[in-house]
Amino acid sequence: MTQLVWTIERNGTDITSQIQSMSYSTGRQTQFDSWSPGSLVLSIRNDAGQADAYNLNDTIGIFAYTFEQELFVQEVLYNDLGGAGAGSTATIICTDLLGRIGRTQVFEESLASAATLTQINTEFNGLMPASTTFSLAGGGSSIAAADSSYTGTVLNRLNLNMVTEQGWLALTSNAIWLYGRSDVSALTSTITFARNASGSYQMGYSDIKRIALGQNYLNTCTVIPPVAAQQNSTSSGGVATYGYYGAEFATVDNSATQAKDFAQWQVQSRDDPDELSFQISLSDTANNLDNLMSSIYDTRPVVTVSYKKPGDATTYTSSQIIQGWSMSVTPSATYMDIFTSPLTYTNFFILDDATFGVLNTSRLGW
Repeated sequence: MTQLVWTIERNGTDITSQIQSMSYSTGRQTQFDSWSPGSLVLSIRNDAGQADAYNLNDTIGIFAYTFEQELFVQEVLYNDLGGAGAGSTATIICTDLLGRIGRTQVFEESLASAATLTQINTEFNGLMPASTTFSLAGGGSSIAAADSSYTGTVLNRLNLNMVTEQGWLALTSNAIWLYGRSDVSALTSTITFARNASGSYQMGYSDIKRIALGQNYLNTCTVIPPVAAQQNSTSSGGVATYGYYGAEFATVDNSATQAKDFAQWQVQSRDDPDELSFQISLSDTANNLDNLMSSIYDTRPVVTVSYKKPGDATTYTSSQIIQGWSMSVTPSATYMDIFTSPLTYTNFFILDDATFGVLNTSRLGW
């Protein structure tokens, strides 16, 4: 297979020859998790003081095929050996834009009510690091309440708005992309993860974890908006069968009605303990990962997972959305772990949809 060839730059200068290994993670593992800063860890040679050139907020770019990502130096760990120090190394720890806005704090900020993603862009885009931006694919399908005196980090408010919106987030190079929930199903790629892969858009996994009965299951939900009393929803059938499995969400819903709709949607979409999530492991020793990396960079996270159950010859498929991924890179290989959740958690059912299907009008008329 074609091995991914990585190029690493510091402030635009190629430093690939210094790199011994690197690891990278971005996104989250489940849809219940907050959007957290991504991390890049570089192990470099430091036998001649190479690490002395690294400074806080230096830009580190990682590139492979059409994929690229930009991160920022946050910490340097020196491993100084005795004697001549010929084997000395250093560990360069970097964060992404989410990490930067996680350290950007505002005090008594007045936030006007607006669509969830529009509010983030309007209020905080000016606080982004130089040459970076929020990029919106739609302004959001829910309305965020006003806050006359918000104090906290930009990332904390972003996560509150994203919980309310139930959308999707991506980092590409120098931008944080925000997608409303009604925009997510349009992010379909042609990538399929399969046991036996064939073709340039099928990726053969070395390991797959099929996760059912997980933390995503809900049959009761409480939503706490800032402008109204808490709103509750319960699936009586789910409670009768499994007992109470609840969750509480703090949102920025701007009305009791919207918060109630949020609670009802959570229970409706998650009241199936057999709904599957996946953790998929693969490498470039068994796959050409070029098209996968292009799909990730082009913010095309909706994928197909093809699998078989032990002892069952049937091939099952599931529409999933990549919530996050990690990789470790050595001179010999790139190893990836990809975390997905059911696409049905993200989008409302609509009658005409390229991903979920089109209503069969031969069976149902108006």
